[in-house]
Amino acid sequence: MSTEPGAPALHVFEQDGGWHWGITVPRSMGSGFKLIAFSEHIFTAEDTAQRDGDRALASIVASDGN
Repeated sequence: MSTEPGAPALHVFEQDGGWHWGITVPRSMGSGFKLIAFSEHIFTAEDTAQRDGDRALASIVASDGN
């Protein structure tokens, strides 16, 4: 996870009996965060969700650089 202001951040969490990930960015105005990507697949293990989320985050960061 990056600590750079405005950088996308990965969050892995358990919900409804499975593991999920979401990627957020800070909102430009006001407070809070905007969800920009999320897993549609329900993962059975936290580490599997983390690895999939890491791949998605890397893809988003790479596409922002172009």
